[in-house]
Amino acid sequence: MTTTKTFAQLLVLPAMLVSLSATAATEFDQPGDGPFFGETANGQWLIGAKYVEMNNSDDGLESSNNTGVILGYEFNRPVWKGKAAFEFQYLPSTSEGQVNDRFSTTPSAYPNGGEWENPVYSGYVVYRTPGSVLYGKAKVGIVASRFKITTTNTETEENPGAEKIVQENKTQIGYGLGLGVHIGRHFDLELEYEGNQGKSQLYDFGLNAIVKLP
Repeated sequence: MTTTKTFAQLLVLPAMLVSLSATAATEFDQPGDGPFFGETANGQWLIGAKYVEMNNSDDGLESSNNTGVILGYEFNRPVWKGKAAFEFQYLPSTSEGQVNDRFSTTPSAYPNGGEWENPVYSGYVVYRTPGSVLYGKAKVGIVASRFKITTTNTETEENPGAEKIVQENKTQIGYGLGLGVHIGRHFDLELEYEGNQGKSQLYDFGLNAIVKLP
């Protein structure tokens, strides 16, 4: 699946809902005429920056770092006294992780070391608990990762020390848990753990800085 196609698929549902919400706000004046079972879905845009330490459960892979952006839409109507939102994240790799054999339980896997990275595109349904200062966060969605290892573990007499690239593009279910703090009415800071399913588990610990547009 190409990056462009993945990006488009992740944005389809949030874009449709936001578009319907905007239409409702401008074209429906009477109560009960909204598009969602007679209700509107008014809310506010979320824009933020995100930094994560990316990890892989495979042996011999030290952590890498990703930095990117968050774009979301949070609905005004309370859900279980909290707030629901859609969020899209784009997290390119900013610092590659080292492939280091001394941490491996299978020494022949990466005998000559190397580097790895994991750019991530993701779309989540998010729930934030009530709280005037502190709040909890939970989310589930779709994660598209572009995991790649560049190593020199292929050696033959004809081609000694040849570079080897192992790449795996995956789209799978992702989830996350976090804790946030409201700093004023329009700014939040969040600590998050994110994980996903796959042959080699990819997970990260991140810091979000989010601005809520008025």
